[in-house]
Amino acid sequence: MGGQGSKPSSPRAGSPKAAPPPREPVASDAVPLAPPTPGTSPAPEPEPAAPEARAVRAVIDPRWAKVSDRFAEISDRLDAIERRLPAPAGPGAPIPAGAPETSRRDDTCDAARRILADLVDSRGAPPGCARFYRVPANYYDEPLEFRRRCVGGATVDHMCKTIVMENTRCVNDDCADAFNSRWYLVVVQYTAKLNQQKLEKFLHQLNNVDGRKCGKKNFNMRLAKEEDSERLTGYVKGAVCPFGCAERRMPVILSDKIVALEPQTFWLGAGEIDLKVGMSAADFVERAEPHVTDITY
Repeated sequence: MGGQGSKPSSPRAGSPKAAPPPREPVASDAVPLAPPTPGTSPAPEPEPAAPEARAVRAVIDPRWAKVSDRFAEISDRLDAIERRLPAPAGPGAPIPAGAPETSRRDDTCDAARRILADLVDSRGAPPGCARFYRVPANYYDEPLEFRRRCVGGATVDHMCKTIVMENTRCVNDDCADAFNSRWYLVVVQYTAKLNQQKLEKFLHQLNNVDGRKCGKKNFNMRLAKEEDSERLTGYVKGAVCPFGCAERRMPVILSDKIVALEPQTFWLGAGEIDLKVGMSAADFVERAEPHVTDITY
């Protein structure tokens, strides 16, 4: 019997204990996740934002913070340099006067496309038979060695030019006769001088075989007038090329010294004063079908 003021009796063995009173939740408690729906994967936890990720990695390895900061500094410097650089020049864009190293490949400008269309589409040459270089504006103000370096020519002997020669005594007034044309495209080296007498002798011989007859008095070779050269080729002085000409029938005469060059790649004007084209002598002979002979001193 328990009287007033006596202690409450202890629970008997085996009887259930009373549940403790509920505890107030605190901020550090983990939020329980709802169980995934059967047949689905639990949603991935969101990745921490970049600053938080760096902070976590820095705690793991303090060196990461230094590497990351250094990388960001280098990236900022490169961006600043790129903003100061001029925009890349497009096809056909001229190059200011400068060193040979400022030259660049330019295979897609209008003049290059015109020449390649003749070489590849009309004459069946492979697309890679010619290389085009845009040269600096001071190209013709410099010696041959400078020009050679602009295009990467093997020697100064590999630097060549195309000129239009006229037979002022020709009995024909056009280029219809490949053996006795009024005008010819003549290709020679800059290091060799054209011999007018050799050129006339060759043409005289060419017109006195297989029943052809033409006297020596009918040959007088002179440099064509500039307006005739431009009309026949479609190119200005200093840019004449044997390919892509307006007058497609004009015969080509090639110096035999060019065919003998080693290595074979030689360089010519390519339709614009500051554009040059390089190709092998073998490809040139096959596509231009020139008369190859000794025409220099």
